[in-house]
Amino acid sequence: MLKIISLLLISSLLFGIEIFATKAKKINNTIFLTKPLIIYKNFIVQSKKGKIVNKIIYLNDDVIAFYQNSTYKAQSAVIYHKNDIKIKDILLLDKSNDIWIKAKNVIYKNNIFNLKNIKFSSCCLNEPDWFLYSTSGIYNKKTKYIRLYNLKLYVHNVPVLYFPFYFNSLNKQRRTGLLRPYVGFSAKEGFLYSQPFYIVLGDRADFEITPTIRSFRGRGVYNTFRFVTSPYDFGTIKFGEFIDFDKYYKKYNLANKKHYGYQIIYKRDKVFNNDKLYLNFKYANDVDYFYLNSYNYTFNTKYLVDKLITSKLNYIKSINKDYLFGLYGKYFIDTTKLNNDNTIQILPQLNFHKFETKNHKILNSFDLNVYNYYSKYKKYYKIDTNIPLAYNLNLFNDYLNITLSENFNYLTANYYNSQTPPQRFYQLYSSIKFHSSLAKKNNYTHIINPSLTFNIKQFSNVSKNNDLLDYTKIDNSINLSLFQIFEKGDFYLDHTINQNFNLNLKTSSLLENIFNVKYKQFSISDTNKYDYKINRAVYNNFSFSFPIYDFNFKLTHIYNYPANSTISQSYTLHIDKKSTKYKKYYFEYNYDIENKYYKYILFGTKLNKKCWQYDFALKKERIPVLKDNGISYNNNYMIIFNINFYPIGGLQQSIQLR
Repeated sequence: MLKIISLLLISSLLFGIEIFATKAKKINNTIFLTKPLIIYKNFIVQSKKGKIVNKIIYLNDDVIAFYQNSTYKAQSAVIYHKNDIKIKDILLLDKSNDIWIKAKNVIYKNNIFNLKNIKFSSCCLNEPDWFLYSTSGIYNKKTKYIRLYNLKLYVHNVPVLYFPFYFNSLNKQRRTGLLRPYVGFSAKEGFLYSQPFYIVLGDRADFEITPTIRSFRGRGVYNTFRFVTSPYDFGTIKFGEFIDFDKYYKKYNLANKKHYGYQIIYKRDKVFNNDKLYLNFKYANDVDYFYLNSYNYTFNTKYLVDKLITSKLNYIKSINKDYLFGLYGKYFIDTTKLNNDNTIQILPQLNFHKFETKNHKILNSFDLNVYNYYSKYKKYYKIDTNIPLAYNLNLFNDYLNITLSENFNYLTANYYNSQTPPQRFYQLYSSIKFHSSLAKKNNYTHIINPSLTFNIKQFSNVSKNNDLLDYTKIDNSINLSLFQIFEKGDFYLDHTINQNFNLNLKTSSLLENIFNVKYKQFSISDTNKYDYKINRAVYNNFSFSFPIYDFNFKLTHIYNYPANSTISQSYTLHIDKKSTKYKKYYFEYNYDIENKYYKYILFGTKLNKKCWQYDFALKKERIPVLKDNGISYNNNYMIIFNINFYPIGGLQQSIQLR
């Protein structure tokens, strides 16, 4: 909206303009124009009638102006020689953003635009689904500040939000001031409010202070310092602290009352030449520090899933376009431990890579990795080398392709200051791959890509004390793979199958079979993994979707039987019904077959238009818990909503109720 209002800057129209008309007639001091056309730089104004009186241009009857990708329409316009402008009933259409703005009156004088009765939306012009309305507004061309008064958001002509005063700047120059606040609500942590304050420290640095409060939990402040030192780099330093209220801290028996930490991120190209550097150093006394970040207003719990805080260092340098050198490092903080004396760190890791090149029809590359592992009580190294060579052969007019390859792997590892010899593993194996890509198109289309790979073990050796080595031993094996697509009219099918046979152990891997079938609005998909050792499927994901009258049904069944574990099996029923072209209602039900209870029930409605989208849902989920009298369930009730008004933004929130 602010961008569109800024397009009204036509104040210098009378300097260096050209005026054309199909007919001009002068009576006394007035020049009457028929179909006048005014051109000023890339601004064009035309109307059916017009006149010029004392250097004042009056335009009326279908006034239309074109500026870049925008179109203006107005009932009348008056352009004064002192750069003053009066426009009545203006309509602005911005094609680049697919939005429009209306104003009853626009008066420009002394670098000030006064606007009355403003409407704005990106929906259709007649009866828009939503629009913003303001009784009046002021825009200062010199300072580029805009003020809007009595701002209301209407949805289907019903006012849903009201702002008595709105103030912002269209100036792209960075300025010190308040940024937009973040709000949220959680039944557990209460109302969340974060208000960032932005401080400009110069052309190359800024600072952001964000106080935040969670009404049931506590308060804190998060800070961000951003900087650049050259056109090739960018850095961010984040630090802060959040302190829980005593009541919350004691109620949930937390390990820490104060959650503090920092994060340093630095990216740079061309540190020396043809290289890149990336740093991401983190520290926190617990993962709640990241979860309580003031921008996490949706209470996203992904920060609490991984209890491991990982710092990274990456440096890569290309050499003569054929070689790459890499220096990497990882430092871990396990927040589940009282201390990290036993946590293994990886610093540094060295990598030397040779890109694949072709010499006399032979493709060759090279990889060397050196790892340094250490903790307070363990220090050891590992070296991993991989050298592949390949040769491609095309036969029978490219109907058959053969790839011959030799692969050599070498690994060694040992503790520092160890009296025992290093642990070693090395192997050489050959591969012969027969593959093809065939396509046929007649009254149907059929594409098939089969491949058959023979892996031949040449030799391998591994030392007896191999507790430090992590390797994959290649035995004599055969791998069969097939991918195909068949399409005819409304019918479509794709199919993938993979199978590996170990000839030394006389065993086979899981048979993976995937297919997808579609016919008009019907579709079936299935992913199946079969284990020959136990003669049964260990994983299956089957879904079937079909329409009945105005309803669409989708039934999904998931079966999982992992090794040394219990069977898990559930089905999900999804039903949706379109009420209009853009709107639908949906229902979802998930049932655990093995434990014989439903996991969740979901009701919702969704709208998807270009100018706005929303998704509202009510969800009830049951979480099994073990109590003294046996298995019971906790019921969680959730309200989920997501609404977006293009291009002004929207709101996303989930509220969990106890």
